[in-house]
Amino acid sequence: MDRVLIACRDFQGLLGAGVPMLAFLDHSQWRRFDLPTGHWPMLLAPAGLADVLHAAVS
Repeated sequence: MDRVLIACRDFQGLLGAGVPMLAFLDHSQWRRFDLPTGHWPMLLAPAGLADVLHAAVS
C-alpha cells in the first residue's frame, strides 16, 4: 500500500528529533514530501501544496 506524508516545517522538526511516537512514519511504505511552510499549507503555500499533491498521485 502506498502511503504519503506531507510534512510542514514543524512536523519535519519532530521527525528529525526522532520522537518515538512518530517512528512508524520512518519506513519505506511512506513517501515523504516536505513543504517549507507552517501548519496551514493550503493557506500559506497553496501552489506548493498543489504541486506536492500532484506529485503524490502521479
